[in-house]
Amino acid sequence: MISVDPIYAFSKEQLRRRIEETYSIVMAETERNRDEFVWRHVQSPAELGRLRMRAMEDFLEDYEAGVAESRYIVGELPSLPFTDSIFDLVLCSHFLFLYSQHLDLDFHIESIKELSRIAGEVRIFPLVELGARKSRHLDAALVRLSQADLVAEVTTVDYEFAKGGNQMLRVTRAAA
Repeated sequence: MISVDPIYAFSKEQLRRRIEETYSIVMAETERNRDEFVWRHVQSPAELGRLRMRAMEDFLEDYEAGVAESRYIVGELPSLPFTDSIFDLVLCSHFLFLYSQHLDLDFHIESIKELSRIAGEVRIFPLVELGARKSRHLDAALVRLSQADLVAEVTTVDYEFAKGGNQMLRVTRAAA
């Protein structure tokens, strides 16, 4: 498995400091917006905080080896450092559509086209933006992706943490 993110340009200690600096801010926002989440798989903001910190520690423990083994690659959408069709499947989690108020429709389209360039199938989850609202770009993106000869289908999944965030976008290339 390979992960791509611009944060991989930083050292393990820089990442650790950033996590420590932002943890209380993120958790305060989660508590403030707790009604936007479904507390079924995770029971409370406190449990979420513990799970996230455990995941961060696991990540940091693996980070240097992952960089050395090219499992963590510095890159960012809408332009990725890979050749065409190098992957069967690409997952984009909690980025596209989630930040719709910050990233415009064109950014989303160019990013999805780029992901489709490097993989036979692209899956994007969730399809809600911050505030647990359906992304303002989703409907227009479906039209524009179809015009770009991509097949985009919205699929309901069993997992929901953000209210209404139980849908995934699956994108494949149209058959020739």
